[in-house]
Amino acid sequence: MRILQSQGLIAASAIAFLSGCSGGGSSSLVPTPVSPQTVAHHFASFYACPAQGPIKYVSDFNNNLIDIYVGKFAGQAPCGQITSVLNSPWGIFAEPRTHDLYVANYGAHDIVAFHRGQTTPFNTYTDPSFQDPVDVAVAKDGTVIASNQLRPNFPLAGSLSTWIGGPNGGTYVGNFQMPHGSEGLYVTVQRDGTVYFDDLISTNWNFGALWYVSCPAGACGQQTQVTGVSFNSAGGLASDDAEDLLAINGAGFADTFELPNPNPKAIPLTGDAVAMAVNRLDHHMFVTDVLNNYAAEYSYPSGKLIGTVPGNAGAGLFGIAVDPGHAP
Repeated sequence: MRILQSQGLIAASAIAFLSGCSGGGSSSLVPTPVSPQTVAHHFASFYACPAQGPIKYVSDFNNNLIDIYVGKFAGQAPCGQITSVLNSPWGIFAEPRTHDLYVANYGAHDIVAFHRGQTTPFNTYTDPSFQDPVDVAVAKDGTVIASNQLRPNFPLAGSLSTWIGGPNGGTYVGNFQMPHGSEGLYVTVQRDGTVYFDDLISTNWNFGALWYVSCPAGACGQQTQVTGVSFNSAGGLASDDAEDLLAINGAGFADTFELPNPNPKAIPLTGDAVAMAVNRLDHHMFVTDVLNNYAAEYSYPSGKLIGTVPGNAGAGLFGIAVDPGHAP
């Protein structure tokens, strides 16, 4: 099972991904993504993607960029690339109503937003408590919600940060610490406003838990752990068109939950999936695979592999998002 380490440890060594935990053992499995400071490649922004129709975004933490793809995944090169202001981009979210892309800009401690077709951001959301954002989502009421791993130098546990969306960084609402000293990971928001997030519990770094909370207008209430749900290694979250929750659960599986039933349907995946997105219009699921250094497209819920696109050399593919082209 894999552990997503903090920025301080990334700079010192790398993000370590561990697999094969059963009983008391674990073994190192996948090639370790390098620190962004050690990547020698140079990239420049460009955009040649269609103005309408579905496009997919894949964030590359190590190379400080986001690749953009059109068409079904079939080994094609990106039609666009964003590099401006990105510093270790992690989770990403495409807002289907506005077609804007939101990026958890981990290394810069902020959330940046891009209009479709643009390679420079139009907005930056900053938390004055200086968090390390791992993922971001936007609620139906326009609230921007970030899941944070740790504050720099480890003084606090993971948390959620919220803003009322708007120009000039929106309106900051607050920072809401996660329980039990956990490290925040991925987040998704459903149509009714329920916010789901997963985390790594501090007492057992190899154990992932699922939580939910309500954050009307950014004011998050009590965070509640979903009873009976745990992850071998917590990863990306998404919601399908029926509002069933999808979750990456360790190397090689995506789980589909019809909550409150805690027993999921498991969908086998190739490699070691980390991030996840779903196109509700064509029922396709997208994941990033750090073992094989590619992003993969699957039919959903059958789990049939449609195709893959390769990552850049030395990539750390930790985020994926899809703009369906028009609102579902």
